[in-house]
Amino acid sequence: MISYEDAGRLLGLAAARDQRTVGDSDILAWHSDLNAAGISATDAEAALTRFYAIDMAALKPEDRRRVTTPDVISVARRIRAERLANFIYEPPPGDADPLYLERLRGQLTATADGATPALTERPALGGGPHPSVAKALAGVGREVPGEDPEVAEVRRPGPLGSKCPKCSAPIGRPCRTPGGKERAPHPARGKPPSDLDAEQREMERRREASRRHLDRLENQPTTEETQ
Repeated sequence: MISYEDAGRLLGLAAARDQRTVGDSDILAWHSDLNAAGISATDAEAALTRFYAIDMAALKPEDRRRVTTPDVISVARRIRAERLANFIYEPPPGDADPLYLERLRGQLTATADGATPALTERPALGGGPHPSVAKALAGVGREVPGEDPEVAEVRRPGPLGSKCPKCSAPIGRPCRTPGGKERAPHPARGKPPSDLDAEQREMERRREASRRHLDRLENQPTTEETQ
């Protein structure tokens, strides 16, 4: 509450700045208005100083005016809001806070009144990421290891899990005809090395048999030669 003495002192400070004449009715009006708005004497004096030192000082001389109680109330409320701009609740030690609302209201009032120094900026959040997140972030930016050539041939089941010895189709890609069209996997693809060796030997045997047969045909005498 603002007393009559407080109201008279505020009007005296205003008169020292704008050379007004102060009477009993002026004191009564200021006392009633400021108490109705719930403005303390401290906030009213701070608002009076800001009004003349900052708000009016920023105006041209012809635009300046004398302070009124609405001016004091408006500036005082703005000052209180600024004090709470970066307010951070301070909980008690421990995990539980059974008097949270009561404690919160008390801290808000103390900060708005100026009893507790207001923070000029909101403090940055402390701590680091969760351990699982930190572990995942540790791998960001690292080079991805390449394929081991010794195990590259064993990637998936089926014929496409190995390079085709017939058409040289790489792992995972379909076999192709000599013209470049896709076709079903060659029979030799995907077989164990032992089967491939046996098949290769059989092919060589058949080629050799074909060569011998052709040689015999070429060396046989013709009908004219037998006559």
